[in-house]
Amino acid sequence: MDQRAKPSSIEHKRRLNAVKQACRNRRIDAAVFTRPEDICYITGLDYEGYFAFHALLLFPDAGLMLFARYIEALTVSRQTIGIEFVGYTDTDDVAALITAKIVSLAGKGARVGLQRNSTATVKIDAHLRSYLPKAHFTDASGIVESLREVKSPFEIEQIKRAAQISDLMVSTALGAAGEGVVENTVVAKIYGEMIAAGGQCPGFPPFLRSGDRIAEPHTSWTEQPLKHGAPLLLELSGCVNRYHAPMARYGYIGSASAAAKRLSEVSHQAHLAALAALKPGCLARGVYSAWKACLDLANVSPRAPHCGYMLGLSFPPTWTGGPGVKSLDETTSMEIRQSMVFHLLTWVTDGQNDHFLSDSVVVEEAGGVFLTKTPREMFEI
Repeated sequence: MDQRAKPSSIEHKRRLNAVKQACRNRRIDAAVFTRPEDICYITGLDYEGYFAFHALLLFPDAGLMLFARYIEALTVSRQTIGIEFVGYTDTDDVAALITAKIVSLAGKGARVGLQRNSTATVKIDAHLRSYLPKAHFTDASGIVESLREVKSPFEIEQIKRAAQISDLMVSTALGAAGEGVVENTVVAKIYGEMIAAGGQCPGFPPFLRSGDRIAEPHTSWTEQPLKHGAPLLLELSGCVNRYHAPMARYGYIGSASAAAKRLSEVSHQAHLAALAALKPGCLARGVYSAWKACLDLANVSPRAPHCGYMLGLSFPPTWTGGPGVKSLDETTSMEIRQSMVFHLLTWVTDGQNDHFLSDSVVVEEAGGVFLTKTPREMFEI
């Protein structure tokens, strides 16, 4: 039995109505969404079948249809409400099936919105245009993504649950790690606790790096033992109902040098400066400026070109919410709003040492609040 909470029918109705109104505002007669995160956001379909092509056909003043492989019919019927399922075989022309529905409900001259920021749309784009020569095609990118930026109470609750699992995963890792312990042994224990606590498979695997692999941003565990004096980075996330709460903690196997401890303190202060700047009404670049000022004062360099990015519902291979991540960097003019959620991140170097610190943060009326709670001081094991 699946014990995970699901969005209520009221939550999904709210989401669907908002998407339909956004389509009306763009004068779209039929919208085709193909990104897993957006399909799940609207329908609640949360499973591993998105490796194959999916298309959600939405009519602002009519029905909602999901095109997926026919073998997914039972899963779709159990996880979704009020959706017409159109199953296709691996030899079917899916674009032709979509075309038939568009013509029947919106006509041959319909204004069709295609989600062009989704790579999956490429599969049907040219075919739809050839099958609908009288239709007017427009870009539907950003419709669902913009609605996902500010989180509902339900979404924030899922992220809080994920944050509790993230804290558990880190504490498990710190309890398991030590000189001579093999990296994959530590990760095996992380996974065990994550699953037992109710966590789903996260968008990224737990990133565990040590020694000279610290500067490899997206590699993880090996069969190598942890060595005395080596740095250790843990960056990971719990996942509940596809919502993530990533965090990172950094330390050493054994004692850290004085320079490494100084860098840890600089990193911590910059992290807190970014948190203090993360308030409703400010701009993303303002958060970055507050963070970068701390690093410049200490003559420390950032490894990454930002101090964090927005989080949300996400499927593998990422926990960022899919393509088009909105970052806290020096160029982004996005206004920070209440109930946004960010992965606040500080990865720095002094030329000899690194330090990495991150937390999931929700923006409340008075400002940013840490959702991940594990102590932020550098650890020594």
